[in-house]
Amino acid sequence: MRIELLTPNIGALIHHVDLVNCNDTVFETVYQAWFTHQVIFFRDQVFSPQQHLIIAARFGELEPIHPFFPHVEQAPQVSVIETVSGKPPLESFWHTDLTWRQQPSKASILHAQHVPAYGGDTLWCSMSAVFRDLPEQDKVLLRELSAMHALFAFDGIEESEITEDWQKEVIAVSAQNPPVSHPVITRNPDTNEEILFINEQFTRYIIGMNRDDSNMLLAKLFTMARQPEYQVRFKWQSNSLAIWDNRSTQHYAVIDYADSPRKLHRVTVL
Repeated sequence: MRIELLTPNIGALIHHVDLVNCNDTVFETVYQAWFTHQVIFFRDQVFSPQQHLIIAARFGELEPIHPFFPHVEQAPQVSVIETVSGKPPLESFWHTDLTWRQQPSKASILHAQHVPAYGGDTLWCSMSAVFRDLPEQDKVLLRELSAMHALFAFDGIEESEITEDWQKEVIAVSAQNPPVSHPVITRNPDTNEEILFINEQFTRYIIGMNRDDSNMLLAKLFTMARQPEYQVRFKWQSNSLAIWDNRSTQHYAVIDYADSPRKLHRVTVL
């Protein structure tokens, strides 16, 4: 096994590991690399959806079937993220998965089935590195704050524009999941690092602040997180695999490939 660091703050490419067949000793090294580097990547990982679930289960308890993503029929906990001809992907946002729930995901394991010849990269941002570099007075303030998170449910869009089944499912799930509060600063239980636990898609406002002040503070923090020094960018190939620590990162899917066919399988861990 060889672990190749990709940036000083986040990301490592792991070589010469077959995740389907690796023993417990090898997997423990992979697991340590995962929470140390926050997102780890592999090439040439050929496995079935059922084997995908087995790999993911080594990281923890699997999430139930995703509330609105399509899934593999024979392995319904494997979500399908797919672009097909004539249906380009929708607008992308920086986000941390499922922070609109009381218990967001621990990890996600994303496996490329087929990808465009170019474009369609994914970026991850280390939110622990962002917090580490904040001025000390900002850290003191943020440790005392909480923020409200909620599922985006097409705010401001006319009802007549809600035509797709998946849109209706998002609205239904949103209605069943009222906004939740999370501390603005959390700690990773594996590393004890403090994390700036906000994200552009689901964090709505800082509790106890007027909205203008809240918007200004969040905008300042999001702007810092958009700096490339805190990010890693991954170019997908067929059978590439990314495993990220959802507690410590945001990620962003680049939608620069129009409607070129692209298909990935994702499993998430509680």
